[in-house]
Amino acid sequence: MNKINRRYFLASLAALGAALVLPVNATPKQVNETWARFLADPWYFVVDEHGTIIEPDVPEPKTRADVFDVDLNASSPQDLIDSISDCEPLVFRFQQLADDERLDLENLLDCWEIRDDQRPKARVERLAEALQDADEGWKQWLLLEGKTGLERFLCLANGWLDEPVSWDESDWFKPGWSGQSAALSFFRDMDSDLLAALGVVIIEGEHPGSSYYAVELRKDVALANVAAEREALPFRFRLGVDLI
Repeated sequence: MNKINRRYFLASLAALGAALVLPVNATPKQVNETWARFLADPWYFVVDEHGTIIEPDVPEPKTRADVFDVDLNASSPQDLIDSISDCEPLVFRFQQLADDERLDLENLLDCWEIRDDQRPKARVERLAEALQDADEGWKQWLLLEGKTGLERFLCLANGWLDEPVSWDESDWFKPGWSGQSAALSFFRDMDSDLLAALGVVIIEGEHPGSSYYAVELRKDVALANVAAEREALPFRFRLGVDLI
Protein backbone atom coordinates (compact mmCIF):
# COMPACT_ATOMS: atom_id res chain seq x y z
CA MET A 1 0.00 0.00 0.00
CA ASN A 2 1.30 3.47 -0.89
CA LYS A 3 2.05 5.93 1.87
CA ILE A 4 -0.48 8.78 1.77
CA ASN A 5 -0.46 12.19 3.44
CA ARG A 6 -4.00 11.96 4.74
CA ARG A 7 -4.16 15.54 5.96
CA TYR A 8 -3.22 16.93 2.53
CA PHE A 9 -5.45 14.44 0.75
CA LEU A 10 -8.48 15.45 2.83
CA ALA A 11 -7.74 19.12 2.22
CA SER A 12 -7.85 18.38 -1.51
CA LEU A 13 -11.25 16.72 -1.12
CA ALA A 14 -12.49 19.72 0.85
CA ALA A 15 -11.37 21.99 -2.01
CA LEU A 16 -13.63 19.95 -4.31
CA GLY A 17 -16.58 20.60 -2.03
CA ALA A 18 -16.54 17.57 0.22
CA ALA A 19 -18.49 18.12 3.44
CA LEU A 20 -15.64 17.99 5.89
CA VAL A 21 -14.25 20.46 8.36
CA LEU A 22 -10.70 19.68 9.38
CA PRO A 23 -8.91 22.30 11.49
CA VAL A 24 -5.45 23.37 10.37
CA ASN A 25 -4.09 22.03 13.65
CA ALA A 26 -6.19 18.85 13.58
CA THR A 27 -4.79 16.03 15.65
CA PRO A 28 -3.77 12.75 14.02
CA LYS A 29 -6.84 11.20 15.65
CA GLN A 30 -9.15 13.75 14.00
CA VAL A 31 -7.49 13.18 10.64
CA ASN A 32 -7.84 9.40 10.92
CA GLU A 33 -11.47 9.64 12.03
CA THR A 34 -12.32 11.84 9.06
CA TRP A 35 -10.45 9.51 6.75
CA ALA A 36 -12.41 6.52 8.09
CA ARG A 37 -15.68 8.37 7.50
CA PHE A 38 -14.81 8.89 3.83
CA LEU A 39 -13.69 5.31 3.44
CA ALA A 40 -17.17 4.29 4.58
CA ASP A 41 -18.91 6.89 2.39
CA PRO A 42 -16.47 7.74 -0.44
CA TRP A 43 -16.37 10.81 -2.63
CA TYR A 44 -17.34 10.02 -6.25
CA PHE A 45 -15.84 11.24 -9.50
CA VAL A 46 -17.74 10.82 -12.75
CA VAL A 47 -16.17 9.18 -15.80
CA ASP A 48 -17.72 10.22 -19.12
CA GLU A 49 -18.04 8.15 -22.28
CA HIS A 50 -14.53 9.18 -23.38
CA GLY A 51 -12.90 8.16 -20.10
CA THR A 52 -12.46 11.75 -18.92
CA ILE A 53 -12.73 12.09 -15.15
CA ILE A 54 -14.97 14.95 -13.99
CA GLU A 55 -15.89 16.49 -10.66
CA PRO A 56 -19.69 16.71 -11.19
CA ASP A 57 -20.50 19.29 -8.51
CA VAL A 58 -18.53 22.15 -10.07
CA PRO A 59 -21.11 24.53 -11.62
CA GLU A 60 -20.81 25.73 -15.20
CA PRO A 61 -19.17 29.17 -15.13
CA LYS A 62 -21.27 32.12 -16.24
CA THR A 63 -19.15 35.23 -15.70
CA ARG A 64 -15.45 36.00 -15.72
CA ALA A 65 -15.57 36.16 -11.93
CA ASP A 66 -16.25 32.40 -11.99
CA VAL A 67 -13.05 31.61 -13.88
CA PHE A 68 -10.55 34.21 -12.63
CA ASP A 69 -9.16 34.84 -9.15
CA VAL A 70 -8.86 38.62 -8.92
CA ASP A 71 -8.68 40.29 -5.51
CA LEU A 72 -10.20 43.76 -5.92
CA ASN A 73 -10.03 44.64 -2.25
CA ALA A 74 -7.66 47.48 -3.13
CA SER A 75 -7.06 50.52 -0.93
CA SER A 76 -4.54 52.24 -3.21
CA PRO A 77 -3.75 52.50 -6.93
CA GLN A 78 -0.69 50.28 -6.47
CA ASP A 79 -2.82 47.60 -4.78
CA LEU A 80 -5.15 47.63 -7.77
CA ILE A 81 -2.26 47.51 -10.23
CA ASP A 82 -0.90 44.44 -8.43
CA SER A 83 -4.31 42.73 -8.54
CA ILE A 84 -4.87 43.48 -12.22
CA SER A 85 -1.35 42.33 -13.09
CA ASP A 86 -2.19 38.85 -11.77
CA CYS A 87 -4.83 38.41 -14.50
CA GLU A 88 -3.44 38.74 -18.02
CA PRO A 89 -6.81 39.20 -19.79
CA LEU A 90 -7.69 41.99 -17.34
CA VAL A 91 -4.34 43.61 -18.16
CA PHE A 92 -5.32 43.49 -21.85
CA ARG A 93 -8.59 45.22 -20.97
CA PHE A 94 -6.88 48.03 -19.09
CA GLN A 95 -4.40 48.45 -21.94
CA GLN A 96 -7.38 48.95 -24.26
CA LEU A 97 -8.99 51.41 -21.86
CA ALA A 98 -5.71 53.29 -21.56
CA ASP A 99 -5.41 53.55 -25.33
CA ASP A 100 -8.96 54.93 -25.53
CA GLU A 101 -8.06 57.46 -22.85
CA ARG A 102 -4.93 58.46 -24.78
CA LEU A 103 -6.98 59.20 -27.89
CA ASP A 104 -9.47 61.26 -25.88
CA LEU A 105 -6.68 63.26 -24.28
CA GLU A 106 -4.96 63.90 -27.60
CA ASN A 107 -8.25 65.15 -29.06
CA LEU A 108 -8.70 67.34 -26.00
CA LEU A 109 -5.24 68.86 -26.39
CA ASP A 110 -5.85 69.51 -30.09
CA CYS A 111 -8.75 71.80 -29.24
CA TRP A 112 -7.63 73.04 -25.85
CA GLU A 113 -8.90 76.58 -26.36
CA ILE A 114 -12.53 75.45 -26.60
CA ARG A 115 -12.21 72.75 -23.95
CA ASP A 116 -14.64 72.07 -21.13
CA ASP A 117 -12.10 70.52 -18.78
CA GLN A 118 -10.93 71.71 -15.39
CA ARG A 119 -7.63 69.83 -15.36
CA PRO A 120 -4.39 71.80 -15.77
CA LYS A 121 -3.02 71.43 -19.28
CA ALA A 122 0.37 70.29 -18.00
CA ARG A 123 -1.28 67.42 -16.13
CA VAL A 124 -3.24 66.33 -19.20
CA GLU A 125 -0.08 66.46 -21.31
CA ARG A 126 1.80 64.40 -18.76
CA LEU A 127 -0.90 61.73 -18.73
CA ALA A 128 -1.18 61.67 -22.52
CA GLU A 129 2.58 61.16 -22.74
CA ALA A 130 2.52 58.34 -20.18
CA LEU A 131 -0.22 56.59 -22.15
CA GLN A 132 2.02 56.43 -25.22
CA ASP A 133 3.48 53.28 -23.64
CA ALA A 134 1.04 50.67 -24.94
CA ASP A 135 2.23 48.00 -22.50
CA GLU A 136 2.82 49.85 -19.24
CA GLY A 137 0.95 53.11 -19.72
CA TRP A 138 -2.16 51.86 -17.93
CA LYS A 139 -0.16 51.55 -14.72
CA GLN A 140 0.97 55.18 -14.92
CA TRP A 141 -2.63 56.14 -15.62
CA LEU A 142 -3.80 54.58 -12.37
CA LEU A 143 -0.91 56.10 -10.42
CA LEU A 144 -1.36 59.58 -11.88
CA GLU A 145 -5.10 59.57 -11.18
CA GLY A 146 -4.30 58.56 -7.61
CA LYS A 147 -6.88 57.72 -4.97
CA THR A 148 -9.42 60.07 -6.54
CA GLY A 149 -9.63 57.75 -9.53
CA LEU A 150 -9.58 54.50 -7.56
CA GLU A 151 -13.36 54.06 -7.39
CA ARG A 152 -13.67 54.54 -11.13
CA PHE A 153 -11.01 51.94 -11.90
CA LEU A 154 -12.49 49.47 -9.41
CA CYS A 155 -15.85 49.83 -11.17
CA LEU A 156 -14.19 49.17 -14.52
CA ALA A 157 -12.47 46.04 -13.19
CA ASN A 158 -15.61 44.74 -11.47
CA GLY A 159 -17.66 45.43 -14.59
CA TRP A 160 -15.25 43.33 -16.63
CA LEU A 161 -15.48 40.45 -14.13
CA ASP A 162 -19.30 40.61 -14.25
CA GLU A 163 -19.34 40.13 -18.02
CA PRO A 164 -20.11 36.67 -19.49
CA VAL A 165 -17.25 34.19 -19.77
CA SER A 166 -15.10 34.66 -22.84
CA TRP A 167 -13.85 31.25 -23.94
CA ASP A 168 -11.06 32.91 -25.93
CA GLU A 169 -9.45 33.61 -22.53
CA SER A 170 -9.52 29.98 -21.38
CA ASP A 171 -5.71 29.70 -21.37
CA TRP A 172 -5.72 31.93 -18.29
CA PHE A 173 -8.63 30.39 -16.37
CA LYS A 174 -7.89 29.44 -12.76
CA PRO A 175 -7.30 25.77 -11.84
CA GLY A 176 -10.53 23.98 -10.96
CA TRP A 177 -12.76 26.34 -12.95
CA SER A 178 -14.70 23.38 -14.43
CA GLY A 179 -15.48 19.83 -13.40
CA GLN A 180 -12.76 18.57 -15.74
CA SER A 181 -10.24 21.10 -14.47
CA ALA A 182 -11.09 20.38 -10.82
CA ALA A 183 -10.50 16.66 -11.33
CA LEU A 184 -7.20 17.38 -13.06
CA SER A 185 -6.06 19.59 -10.16
CA PHE A 186 -6.91 16.82 -7.70
CA PHE A 187 -5.17 13.94 -9.47
CA ARG A 188 -2.21 15.95 -10.73
CA ASP A 189 -0.69 15.97 -7.23
CA MET A 190 -1.27 12.29 -6.56
CA ASP A 191 1.55 9.78 -6.25
CA SER A 192 2.44 8.28 -9.64
CA ASP A 193 2.25 4.72 -8.28
CA LEU A 194 -1.30 5.34 -7.09
CA LEU A 195 -2.26 6.76 -10.47
CA ALA A 196 -0.86 3.69 -12.18
CA ALA A 197 -2.70 1.37 -9.81
CA LEU A 198 -5.98 3.14 -10.56
CA GLY A 199 -5.38 3.34 -14.28
CA VAL A 200 -5.47 7.14 -14.22
CA VAL A 201 -3.47 9.14 -16.79
CA ILE A 202 -2.79 12.89 -16.76
CA ILE A 203 -3.18 14.54 -20.19
CA GLU A 204 -1.60 17.97 -20.53
CA GLY A 205 -2.00 18.68 -24.21
CA GLU A 206 -2.44 15.74 -26.58
CA HIS A 207 0.04 17.35 -28.96
CA PRO A 208 2.02 20.63 -29.18
CA GLY A 209 -0.45 23.51 -29.12
CA SER A 210 -3.32 21.36 -27.86
CA SER A 211 -5.66 22.93 -25.30
CA TYR A 212 -6.91 19.58 -24.00
CA TYR A 213 -5.90 19.24 -20.36
CA ALA A 214 -7.63 16.49 -18.43
CA VAL A 215 -7.29 13.33 -16.41
CA GLU A 216 -8.54 10.08 -17.93
CA LEU A 217 -9.39 6.67 -16.56
CA ARG A 218 -7.84 3.99 -18.77
CA LYS A 219 -9.21 1.09 -16.74
CA ASP A 220 -12.70 -0.36 -16.33
CA VAL A 221 -14.56 1.61 -13.65
CA ALA A 222 -15.26 -1.49 -11.57
CA LEU A 223 -11.59 -2.51 -11.65
CA ALA A 224 -10.50 1.04 -10.80
CA ASN A 225 -12.81 1.00 -7.78
CA VAL A 226 -11.36 -2.32 -6.66
CA ALA A 227 -7.92 -0.72 -6.81
CA ALA A 228 -9.15 2.35 -4.90
CA GLU A 229 -10.56 0.11 -2.19
CA ARG A 230 -7.38 -1.95 -2.06
CA GLU A 231 -5.31 1.22 -1.63
CA ALA A 232 -7.76 2.48 1.03
CA LEU A 233 -8.52 5.66 -0.89
CA PRO A 234 -11.52 7.79 0.15
CA PHE A 235 -13.01 8.15 -3.34
CA ARG A 236 -14.50 6.04 -6.10
CA PHE A 237 -15.51 6.39 -9.76
CA ARG A 238 -18.85 6.03 -11.50
CA LEU A 239 -19.97 6.32 -15.07
CA GLY A 240 -21.76 9.50 -16.09
CA VAL A 241 -24.93 7.55 -16.90
CA ASP A 242 -25.17 6.73 -13.19
CA LEU A 243 -26.26 10.31 -12.60
CA ILE A 244 -29.29 10.11 -14.87
